[in-house]
Amino acid sequence: MRFAIALSALCLSAYFLFVNLGHYALWDDESVSALVAEGIQRTGDTSVIIGHNIVAYRGGLLVRDGKDRSTPPLSTYLTAASFSIFGVSAWSARLPSACFGLASVALLLWWLRNHSLRTQVIFSLALLGNVSFFLFCRQARYYAAALFFSAAIVYIYSRWRGSWQGALGMAIIGIFLFAANYLAYAALTICLIVDYCFWQRGKIALSWKVLIVLALPQSLAIAMISLVWNPFGTGFGGYVTKNSLLDRLELFFWNLRDLNSAEFLVAPLVLAAFFMAWKNKDQLLTRMLVALLTYTGLVSLVSPQTLFNTTVADIRYLVPLIPLGIALETLVVVRLTKGFQMLWLAVALLAFETNVINGGPFLASGARSTIAEFSRELLSPPPEPYSLAANWVVQNVKPGESVVVLPDYMVYPLMFKAPHPVYGWQFKNVDKPGFRDLEDIHFEGRVPPDFFIIFGPVVSDFLKASSQWSREGCRYEHFATINTYWKDLYRPELFWRTFRPVLQFDPNWEAIQIFRRIYEEPR
Repeated sequence: MRFAIALSALCLSAYFLFVNLGHYALWDDESVSALVAEGIQRTGDTSVIIGHNIVAYRGGLLVRDGKDRSTPPLSTYLTAASFSIFGVSAWSARLPSACFGLASVALLLWWLRNHSLRTQVIFSLALLGNVSFFLFCRQARYYAAALFFSAAIVYIYSRWRGSWQGALGMAIIGIFLFAANYLAYAALTICLIVDYCFWQRGKIALSWKVLIVLALPQSLAIAMISLVWNPFGTGFGGYVTKNSLLDRLELFFWNLRDLNSAEFLVAPLVLAAFFMAWKNKDQLLTRMLVALLTYTGLVSLVSPQTLFNTTVADIRYLVPLIPLGIALETLVVVRLTKGFQMLWLAVALLAFETNVINGGPFLASGARSTIAEFSRELLSPPPEPYSLAANWVVQNVKPGESVVVLPDYMVYPLMFKAPHPVYGWQFKNVDKPGFRDLEDIHFEGRVPPDFFIIFGPVVSDFLKASSQWSREGCRYEHFATINTYWKDLYRPELFWRTFRPVLQFDPNWEAIQIFRRIYEEPR
């Protein structure tokens, strides 16, 4: 029976991870990674110069010497390998992440193999109902790799008795975790140090040999990786210092709030865990809660997120906490319903297959079964704006003609799907180091492009600017409207995602507008 439950959970997880994996175009962060992966295919390094186009995210914030020198390299190199084997597509870009997601499910189910049947059923329901887990593992980014490596290290640590073999295993996987995401590595390392100091130091004595095996390989590998890919050697590193300590404290509470609103975990069950840990002096619950708060606190302290232009947390940095949340909630449900015949099943279904206990009736999404919405979407996914816009570019823009996309971050999905135009105006600073000799089209305002492709309400700003340009002799005409809602509402964060198409919108301000430059005939 236990094997059948585990196999069913694994098969359903595979369905949620792989069905229609390539339907949606890569959104902006995904497409930046995929374009740099194409640069790896061409040069072997994380080049941002892709033919006649440049991947200059936020004006080259990640770039040094024509290379992405800020982003940890592992996931980009895995994407490049997938491209080399399966060809360049959204599906192949996301394939490594989906495989990591399935490997994480297999690891978690294996970890659970000796627990009671009730525990296995509750855990499986919690896992299969966690739509955020599946959404983040379907992205061409580092999320799934960081989650898998984090879970693998914790698995070894939970069974470790101080052997050098276990230390070596954690060190090797730690190197891969660092290469996937620096923040995830730092947060997990601090959590394990805290846990060892408070709970394991009296049980596990560490010899100098074990400490050397644990620390030396990681130190050497981290130094080598950081010498090449170091965000503090690019403009991106400055983001870490923009928030004050008060801002960081506010971000900590945002992260805790949005762990619940994004359904990473169920807040009332976590609050129940605090009460049970205090009342029953439960060491396991206490250790899990301390890890949750420590990880969230460290991420809040060093996150590159700034608070001035948003009201939600960048919870993507907390994806490795999803298995911890599932395990914690499973333990709470098991202990809360002990002695009741079938109450555990009712609580599990309500908590994990709906968002009611998360406070769904009070959230923007409303009360719903998120997994039912996701399942319906997988069978009949709605259209999205990038593919429609890219298809228009393929049919109407000639090779070598220039295109400017507004908002600027929405250029990269088009650059990936329709690379033949020159996508311009990515740089505002004409003295950007390493890019001073580029053609003028790459610098905002130097030369007008042949086309503007404008997503959503920013068209009003364009119309104001273009009226001034017309007086200066540079005229644009409205050329086409792509009558679809402009925003990419299929990102993995649940508070930014809709599972159904947006059908009610104003096509003048909430669609995709295309303007073409009018060239005056010589007299």
